Amino acid sequence: MFRLAVTGGKGGTGKTVVAVNLASALDAAGFKVGVADADVDGPCTAQLFKARLKGSLEVKAFKPVVDHEACKACGSCAKACQEHALAFVEGRPPILFEELCSGCRACQIACPHGAIKESYRVMGYLHEAEAGRVKLMIGELKPGEARSPIVARALMKWALKKAGDEGLDVLVIDTSPGVHNAVAQALWDAQLAIAVTEPTPLGVHDLGIILDLLAYLGVEAWVVVNKADVPGGVREKVYEECERRGVEKVFEVPYDHELFKAYSVGEPLVKTPLDTPAKQALLRLASEVARRL
Repeated sequence: MFRLAVTGGKGGTGKTVVAVNLASALDAAGFKVGVADADVDGPCTAQLFKARLKGSLEVKAFKPVVDHEACKACGSCAKACQEHALAFVEGRPPILFEELCSGCRACQIACPHGAIKESYRVMGYLHEAEAGRVKLMIGELKPGEARSPIVARALMKWALKKAGDEGLDVLVIDTSPGVHNAVAQALWDAQLAIAVTEPTPLGVHDLGIILDLLAYLGVEAWVVVNKADVPGGVREKVYEECERRGVEKVFEVPYDHELFKAYSVGEPLVKTPLDTPAKQALLRLASEVARRL
C-alpha cells in the first residue's frame, strides 16, 4: 500500500481540496483508495465528500489517580513529571492538573509506593465513513483538549491497520497545516508528500519550512502551487524555493471559481462534468501520482 501525504506549511492554501480531488481521481482510475484525515483540530474531508459517519471510537490516554491511603507524600511522582502536571507540597499528596498531563505514566513508574492508580481520559475520536468506494478514516480532537499529536498518532495507527485489512492500493493522508508535532505524526508514515502552497510571500516562507521538515523525515516532496495565476502573486519565488531545495516536481492549479463552488456543495471538482482549468490541472497531478504508484 502506497502512503501519500498532502500537507502544507500555511493554512488556507487548499490542502484538503487537493487531497480530496486526488483521492477521487485515483478512485476513478481504478485504485482502491482510502483517506486518513489527520487534521484532527478541524477535520473536514467527510464534508467535502458529503459522506456520513458510520461509526466512532474513543482515543483514550492514561490519567493518574492518587491513592491517598497508599501515598506517602514523598514527591517522587511530581519530580518525574516533565509536564509539571503534578503539584507537590511537602507533607501532602500531589494535585493533578489534568490539562497539562500527557499520559506518559512517568509518575506511576516513579512512585515507590504504588500510589498512582490507573484511569484514563478521552482525548478525541476516530470516525469511519465512505464516499462511494473511497474509505474515510477521520481523527477529531475532543473540544477543550490540547494534545492533538496523541489523536493524530492514534488515527494513523488505526488508519494504516484498516487500510491494510481492506487491501487498499493507496492511502491519502491529509495532514494539519504547519510543521508542529501533529503534522510530523502524520508524515512519519508517508512515502511521498505533496506540499500545497500559494504564490504569496507567506506561502513561500512556510513552504520552505515544510520542505525542511520533509527533508529531515526523509520523505520525497512534490509541490502544488494553488491559485497560481492570481494577480500580484510571486509564483517565480515558489520555483526559486523549490529549485534551492531540490524539488523536481512542481504543479500549478489555477484560480477557478468552479473549484470553490464544488467545495461549497461537497463534491470533488474532478467528479463533476465540468471541464475547467483547475480540473484539468488536478487530473494531471493525479495522473503523475498514478505513474508514481
